[in-house]
Amino acid sequence: MMVHMAASNTVLQTVVDEDKRGRVMSLYTMAFLGTLPLGSLLAGSLAHQIGAPGMVRLGGACCVVASLLFAVQLPRLREKVRPIYVRMGILPEVAAGLGAASDVTVPPERP
Repeated sequence: MMVHMAASNTVLQTVVDEDKRGRVMSLYTMAFLGTLPLGSLLAGSLAHQIGAPGMVRLGGACCVVASLLFAVQLPRLREKVRPIYVRMGILPEVAAGLGAASDVTVPPERP
């Protein structure tokens, strides 16, 4: 969950125009944190009906399904975000950094 929060926060702040960033981040925060109590309430009521182990299994299955749906949508997301990253100059900087990191030479071993 921490990786998801950091990644989605970073992507949103880099993709959104400067004048709209505050609005988008407030909607993101409201949607992300505002639905947590509802999800906890739903999970608690389902756990009462099907038991805690069944709820853990159901939650795991939901995570797997959501991951698969995200994996299917990822190519389209990359296709839409790439022009924005190129326009902002982010991709050339990353490519230069990766190139510099791959050119690092290892000192020779001592005899």
